[in-house]
Amino acid sequence: MRPLLISLLIALVAAACSTSSEPVAYENPERAVVSWFEAIDGGDTDAASRAVHEDSLALILAIENDLDDATTAMYLSDGIPAAVQQGYWQSFAAGFTEFASRPISSLTVGQSTTFAAEGDEFARVPISGGPSAESVVYTRMRDDGSWEVDLIATLGDGFGTLLADLYQGLPDDETGDTIRSAYAAVVAPGMWAAITDGVYGDDFNRVGLALVNQIDS
Repeated sequence: MRPLLISLLIALVAAACSTSSEPVAYENPERAVVSWFEAIDGGDTDAASRAVHEDSLALILAIENDLDDATTAMYLSDGIPAAVQQGYWQSFAAGFTEFASRPISSLTVGQSTTFAAEGDEFARVPISGGPSAESVVYTRMRDDGSWEVDLIATLGDGFGTLLADLYQGLPDDETGDTIRSAYAAVVAPGMWAAITDGVYGDDFNRVGLALVNQIDS
């Protein structure tokens, strides 16, 4: 089973032309998560991708598929190919249903709790109805006051070390700079959110803090 799906199952319970659609303006954290779940199960690739930060999805795809730096940078600069997004969300939906014996949109989304992490506004959204009693999805407030799912914070426990390994191996060139910029905009805030909330424990906090320090240095 794919690493992202495994991580989200644990957390919850967790070639066409490129596309770069405008994100949907979800008015609250709960709506962002519900819409994301519904889009995944409904096969609405565009809506599923627009519910999350596009650069965070590109970085997760890079790790899952062991993409080279040039391809990762291309996804970040030009958008993720539509065919890649479609195949990804289709297999995600099928994998979740197989693992949990129910579609992801059948999970219950609880009332969110907002909190600040290093100047950014996040919300912890509890999830119930899956195999695990400890379930949470993190959302992040956009500049316009709407909300999006934060994949980095939500998947931090399973991807923290992998994100750190990718960052440490980046080349000192334009390709590396493109990826480093995405880390500064997306990964560092997501790591801070997960660290601030304290959901993953001391081992993750050490990895997350070390990565944030590298990004900020």
